[in-house]
Amino acid sequence: MICTLSVLRYLQRGIPTLPVLFRVARLSNLADSPQLFSWLPKELEPEFMRYKKHILSEYEQLSSSISDAHGEGNLKTVALRWEKLRPIADIFEELDVLLETDADIEHLVSDVLNADQNEHDQEELSELVRVERQQRATYRQALERQLLQLLAPFDPTSYTPGVCLELIAGAGGREAGLFARELLEMYRLLAVERGWRFQVVQESNMIGDESTSSGSEIPLSKARVEIVGEPLDVENGDCRCFGAYGQLRWEAGVHRVQRIPVTSKQHKIHTSTVAVSVLSLGEEISIDLPDSDLKWEFFRASGAGGQHVNRTDSAVRLTHLPTGTVVTCQRERSQHVNRRIALELLEQKLRDAKVRTHAESEDILRRSQVGHLDRSEKIRTYNFPQDRITDHRLGRSWNGMQRFMRQATGLSELIQALADHEQSNRLKEMLLQYRHDK
Repeated sequence: MICTLSVLRYLQRGIPTLPVLFRVARLSNLADSPQLFSWLPKELEPEFMRYKKHILSEYEQLSSSISDAHGEGNLKTVALRWEKLRPIADIFEELDVLLETDADIEHLVSDVLNADQNEHDQEELSELVRVERQQRATYRQALERQLLQLLAPFDPTSYTPGVCLELIAGAGGREAGLFARELLEMYRLLAVERGWRFQVVQESNMIGDESTSSGSEIPLSKARVEIVGEPLDVENGDCRCFGAYGQLRWEAGVHRVQRIPVTSKQHKIHTSTVAVSVLSLGEEISIDLPDSDLKWEFFRASGAGGQHVNRTDSAVRLTHLPTGTVVTCQRERSQHVNRRIALELLEQKLRDAKVRTHAESEDILRRSQVGHLDRSEKIRTYNFPQDRITDHRLGRSWNGMQRFMRQATGLSELIQALADHEQSNRLKEMLLQYRHDK
């Protein structure tokens, strides 16, 4: 916990005794203490308080019963649950103590400021209190994010380092192509700021523009980009703790731009769209073949190979029981060699099937993200005349187009807001499930 000695020592100049500010709160009392969180919707506060009381009560019971658990299996089960709840209970308690300490300090500061003191002492104390409040607010925010991550953790795929972005110019013709190129540059700048590897693996321009334009003025028809970025070791809740896929997956959808094209003679605002699809770059597909999933059969080979071929059970038939996939091998005289070859053939067959299934799933996901490239199918609007970016999923707007298109700061803030929004939704689902189970 952030130390408040600087303020307390100052206060002690005129106060002979101080109340005990830091104490361990009893969990039974803590369960009923009101704690409001920045990420908690007001309508969910009663449900959250009931859930908090349930968690702390269970933790208290587990703590008491660990020493009384009978049998190794029972003790292990209790200990695992206790270990899962312990960090949650610790943060609840620390936040409660922090809240009580804040109230005590504010009361003491008020008493001192109202006492007879010279102007210099009051200014010095006011500055100490201002710094202290700022530090404690930052610390509280960090604790709240840790708690939210423990209660509603993100999907493990959020930490995937590899991501593939596809940008396709939609409605709007040449203007859509120009905006697609600007979006491509926006993602490149974010990758540079994050220290990610950025590679354009496919790029096609609009026909007829290559000879008349150059560089950033060439309208982009379609581009495919692969980005690789490892998660960073930062505090829970900071979106940089995700891999590149986890941070960019919210970019999937139709991006709408509203602005006056440079070639427009009537100076009217033109609306265009660019579709962005986001797919994870998965690791190499591995096939697990436990013995329990395999059925081996041996028989005598047929065909050329001399009398030996027909005298021994050298041929192999291998069946993968979960999928019903069958391969046979009678290529060699040795049953041992044919077994090895059959296993390799089965593994390759299953891998090919998995690749096809993955490709079909990606195609379905890509089409669902892109939609029909219609102007009404939008996740975000970039309004250049008003210097405003609006994310329609959040219902929020940001000003400063340059911070998005020419710097990484704007997009970074938006990604963090989307991460917070998703985690809040996960918390809502968790509380609704808790209500349903009860």
